[in-house]
Amino acid sequence: MLLKKISLLCTFIILILCLAQRNVVAQIKKTSLKNPADSLKLKYRFKDSYATPFLTPKEFSLKPPENLKRTVDYDAKNNRYIIKEMLGDKLYRLPQYLTFKEYQQIELDKIKKEYWGGLVNNAPAASKKGLGASIKIRNKIFETVFGGNTISVTPRGSADLTFGGRVNRNENPMFNERQRIQRNFDFNQRIQMNVAGKIGERLKLNLNYSTEAQFDFENQIKLDFPGKKDDILQRLELGVVNFPLTTQLITGTQALFGVKTQLQFGRLGVTTLFSQQRSQAKEITITNGSQQNEFRITSDAYEANKHFFLAQYFRNNYNKAMANLPIITSAVNITRIEVWITNRTNSTTDSRDIIAFMDLGENSPHNTTLFKGGAGFSTLPSAFIDPSFTQIQSNNLLQQIPPNARLTNNTQIDDFFRNNGESDNYTKLTYARKLTEREYTLNPALGYISLNAALNTDEVLSVAYRYTINGVEYQVGEFSNDRTVDAANPKVLFTKMLKNQTIKTQLPIWNLMMKNIYALNVSQLSRDNFQLRVIYRDDRTGIDNPQLQDGVTVRNRQLIEILGLDRLNPLNDPQRDGNFDFIEGLTVNTRDGLIIFPILEPFNTGLREAFKGEATEQSLIAKYVFDTLYRDTRAAAELVTTKNKFFLVGRYNAGSAQDIMIPGFGVSQGSVRVYAGGIPLQEGTDYQVDYTFGRVTILNAAILNSGKNISVQYEQNDPFSFQTRTLIGTRLDYRLSEDVNLGGTLLYYNERQ
Repeated sequence: MLLKKISLLCTFIILILCLAQRNVVAQIKKTSLKNPADSLKLKYRFKDSYATPFLTPKEFSLKPPENLKRTVDYDAKNNRYIIKEMLGDKLYRLPQYLTFKEYQQIELDKIKKEYWGGLVNNAPAASKKGLGASIKIRNKIFETVFGGNTISVTPRGSADLTFGGRVNRNENPMFNERQRIQRNFDFNQRIQMNVAGKIGERLKLNLNYSTEAQFDFENQIKLDFPGKKDDILQRLELGVVNFPLTTQLITGTQALFGVKTQLQFGRLGVTTLFSQQRSQAKEITITNGSQQNEFRITSDAYEANKHFFLAQYFRNNYNKAMANLPIITSAVNITRIEVWITNRTNSTTDSRDIIAFMDLGENSPHNTTLFKGGAGFSTLPSAFIDPSFTQIQSNNLLQQIPPNARLTNNTQIDDFFRNNGESDNYTKLTYARKLTEREYTLNPALGYISLNAALNTDEVLSVAYRYTINGVEYQVGEFSNDRTVDAANPKVLFTKMLKNQTIKTQLPIWNLMMKNIYALNVSQLSRDNFQLRVIYRDDRTGIDNPQLQDGVTVRNRQLIEILGLDRLNPLNDPQRDGNFDFIEGLTVNTRDGLIIFPILEPFNTGLREAFKGEATEQSLIAKYVFDTLYRDTRAAAELVTTKNKFFLVGRYNAGSAQDIMIPGFGVSQGSVRVYAGGIPLQEGTDYQVDYTFGRVTILNAAILNSGKNISVQYEQNDPFSFQTRTLIGTRLDYRLSEDVNLGGTLLYYNERQ
């Protein structure tokens, strides 16, 4: 009985302890649920490697500590492996039991991983960089031809692919709901790649390609296969090749694209070429210390997006002001100007928020629905509101725009123009950049500015200026000090827009861009030996004529006279002499090398005036007048080949003899040759060439002091390759001895458009 009671008591005590333990566990779980922040949670969930011993898990993990030892024991009785992890002499966790097949698979995986890891770690350093690939060809013929059995290709560069979508919503009530929303897929790519390849030890491949290259010659490919000393085939070149010749009678060329072979038959060397020429040979002559060169400019090649009138008033009075050269008939004097453009450099220096208006300061506004001008308003440009400014406005634009339009973050100006031309009338620029005085040139009497760098198509140009006429001062737009900066409540400046971000030729702002200025692409233009003629290419005779062959009176007058460039003699007396009137600042700009017509539209109104009084006036106007040049973009005018037949041709001296500037761009590498008095000079000793900037510097002072004519011959790459020029040639050289060589050259050249 006593034992039975003791047994029941023990059972009761055990039951009480189990219940107590259960309550404690439940309380702990309850506490952890109430206070989840007290529990530790790992940010990265690591998987234990206990299931696959001796193998590093795939996830990011640290190595086991050094005091953790793993042992493997074989249990022969049960034919199994026992894996233990020990910390000192104690088990770190329960042993793991694996069958023979399980342990065999683990060992096999371990061996594979160590093998491939060793191959990666022992690979050559060159194979670890970039996307280079190397292939070995085990073939005796391949090794004999290419001098090796390895093909290696190493690409470098970048490729960006942009995918996106564009959604345009138009709230025009004339459209149904489906037509108001237009969705388009937007895709853009940008590739800049350079590939260097090598087959064996003899064949080399170089490739340069860029989607942002502006011209064809910037993307190049070349394959070079040099032969051995005793081979018949000494060299094979494909892609960009050159064909230099040592003769003076027939000169070689550098910028070619085709196939070139060099063969050797004993003492006879044969060089053969099949190619298309991508350059044109040109020459510059330096006489009496100045650079001489010829020019030929088409009538459609005026300087675009660089010269702008400040208002329609100055444009309308330009021909009148230039009618009595060398005197300018103008009472205007612009005393102050600020020029603003789109801020492409993200510069915060001299930057302000502006709103540029097309009709600001115009007596005849384009938007007659919103603004009123004409009678009762100033015929002179005037648009400035200030208590001290009492002059009459040119129109009522500043009075009509919303009062809150001056606030930078306000959209009332958008609503104001929404149904009346919208952004054609204005543009709002945030942080517009003010140009420094070194970035443009102002003509204060004629009312136009010339920028040092041409604007991009989507850039905006606006101004604020002040001028006097007959002692009265006028102002158009606001200067930066007229409206102080308020960071808490930012406000814009009102300015006059000269160019919008979208070109529309039907708007009057298109006429503010001057189209009568042509660039010679030189600096320091000299008056000495300067010659200029205007010619017309007559398709009937195929001859360039300085006079038109039709009309009764026109055929007796030179084009240079008809277009206003010949009104004076060398003493500036009003007497025509058949030569160009070289008047600094009016018909020519010597600093920038510009030719300026004193007529606003020389190949339109200039020709129309000449045909007045002719019996066949209308037929002559229809045949010769090139009005598309001024009514449409320059790209569209180039396509009118029936009218685009006028040229500016001549010769000029510019620069100095020591630093010779090569006009244009894209000078072919290795194509520059310099002669002094017909004797070739040595590059590096007598002169050096900077192909990047197109500059030749004479290093030998004795050549400059000798007074000899210096001639620079070079080749210039074609930007767009409109013409196809085929060049096929063979050069034969038979070497009798080291001092005697007999040679001959045969060339075939064909050019077509």
